[in-house]
Amino acid sequence: MVNKSFEKETEYRYLKNLIHTAPLLSTDLIIEKIEQYGDVYGKDKSYRSLKRKFWWHRKICSQHLPIGKAPEEFQNQQEPLVSVIVPNYCHAPYLRERIDCIINQTFQNFEVILLDDCSTDGSHEILSSYRNHPKVSHIIFNEKNTGNTFFQWEKGVALAKGKYIWIAESDDYADECFLELIMAVFSIHEDCVLVRSGSYQVNQKGRVLTRDWDIWKEDESVHYYTGEKYIRHNLLHFNYIYNASMLVFRKDVFSRIDKSYQQLRYVGDWQCWIEMLLEGSICEYHRKLNYFRQHDNKVSSRSRQTGRVVIEQLQVMDYVFQHARISLLRRLIIRGKCYELVKKAIFDVGQEKEEASDILLHHIKATTTDYCLYKLLKAISFLPFIPFDRNDKLK
Repeated sequence: MVNKSFEKETEYRYLKNLIHTAPLLSTDLIIEKIEQYGDVYGKDKSYRSLKRKFWWHRKICSQHLPIGKAPEEFQNQQEPLVSVIVPNYCHAPYLRERIDCIINQTFQNFEVILLDDCSTDGSHEILSSYRNHPKVSHIIFNEKNTGNTFFQWEKGVALAKGKYIWIAESDDYADECFLELIMAVFSIHEDCVLVRSGSYQVNQKGRVLTRDWDIWKEDESVHYYTGEKYIRHNLLHFNYIYNASMLVFRKDVFSRIDKSYQQLRYVGDWQCWIEMLLEGSICEYHRKLNYFRQHDNKVSSRSRQTGRVVIEQLQVMDYVFQHARISLLRRLIIRGKCYELVKKAIFDVGQEKEEASDILLHHIKATTTDYCLYKLLKAISFLPFIPFDRNDKLK
């Protein structure tokens, strides 16, 4: 009896996960498996639960995504449609998992470009072991460390043959249907410059953490936004596109931006997304298809130990003020928040205090008046159009 109960629970979890990947599978196949479950274990509460989950999931998919795989023409092109760039620096413990999850994608029309920025931890041997793999088109080892992952992005894109680019960070990993579903969204909204999913945050061992930076319900819906609208609502106060691994973008648009983001070591990706979205629209696919690893050997983790990240955050806001259409009220709120940021981080900024003050006063033009207005609006909760993160500070 215990064994049958265990088998039932195992089968239930299997079918629940199968329903979750329904866009890749046929309706008849899943219905058949659910009915078999009912015949074996009885048509009880768990059976009815599976049917409700399936039909609800199917309803969502029929409204927002075509049922099935990405279009066949995406798979059958001679040149790779997607170029997957893996920029690595001293992430040897995670490299095989990273590369294998790319190679095993259900969508197979891609090339892999492996880049190493002079690692010292044995990454060279792991990357070299993939040299003869048919999907790997380039393996490049730098002779000198550049100290900036965004230079690696540029190098990878220059080598890429694909129309679309996936920057697959070397310490993250992804669902095997990541490319399949992202390309299905691109097939519907071809004008998008960028399509993003969500990310689970995981620790060094791959265990999912409780914190969640995606401020939407995971219902597998697709949401379309103009670039400037997305900037105004999601990229003013913090980098809501917080992980490069969870998105795919168009190569031609990336090649047109002015590349000033490369001057920013810690938050360059934030400005990069802003530069790209000034060129076109974005789609959000509300499903977590990526796993964003958190550990001490990350640029984002090291950035918290230096005041330089504050300077760079101010520079991003200065860029937005110069290039995006922002209402007066939003500008006042951003100025007030930037003033608060510098005020709180004044001891971390240290020797760069003068540079921070110069950007704050002469470029962003923030004053104590802006700060007081921001605090007042925040106190009365009159900030309805800007989603603040849980910690109420820039990431």
